[in-house]
Amino acid sequence: MSLRDSLGKAARLLFVLPPEEPKPAPDSATVGETDGELDSLLAELGRKQEAPTVPTRTVEEIVREAGGPNLDQIRVDSSTTAALITDGVVDFGAIYTAAALPPAPFTAEQLLEMLTALPHELPLETRRSTVRVSLNALGKSMGATPDTIVADASRKLTALASYLDDLSKRTAAEVAAAEAEIVELQARIEARRQSIQSAQQTLFQTTQRCTAESDRLDDVLEFFSLDVAPSKYAPP
Repeated sequence: MSLRDSLGKAARLLFVLPPEEPKPAPDSATVGETDGELDSLLAELGRKQEAPTVPTRTVEEIVREAGGPNLDQIRVDSSTTAALITDGVVDFGAIYTAAALPPAPFTAEQLLEMLTALPHELPLETRRSTVRVSLNALGKSMGATPDTIVADASRKLTALASYLDDLSKRTAAEVAAAEAEIVELQARIEARRQSIQSAQQTLFQTTQRCTAESDRLDDVLEFFSLDVAPSKYAPP
């Protein structure tokens, strides 16, 4: 899956809102005192019997409620980080710094390390419960919550996508300029090749003509020379 596909999928993920605090039950001593109270109780009972709807939020909503830039505000100029990429090794921290992402109390990378430390054979819900317990403890001391981690991961995904988009555009422009230069160089090379061929052809034709003329002039010398070698008129 490409980074752009990952970002698109992340935008469609839904997250459950924290459960609301339960409302206190009505005092049993006052139940049935009036018709209005009875109607209220019956309505409340009907609501409890209905299937509960779980409120959800999107990634954009979580990020918007967290401190820092919204996803549509994250931009990365690849030229500011190009010098920090050597031998194919990418300094992701430089990209996040260029995007001006706020520091997270507990980063997405730290959560990945926590998940890696958990036994792989544990069911998904067990791992989720374990992480929630750990985050509850961290939240009291560091302020880390699932929301802050989701916001951190989403912003970093967006920063990487923005960086790649900008780098792709710059690379395409450089490639187009290089290809245009190659076309120009090829034209110049072809012109030089034709010039070489023309010079060689001129040399060949000139050699033939000069050789023929030298043969004619040699005939003059042969005419007045004695018929001895190396004269061509010398007897064999």
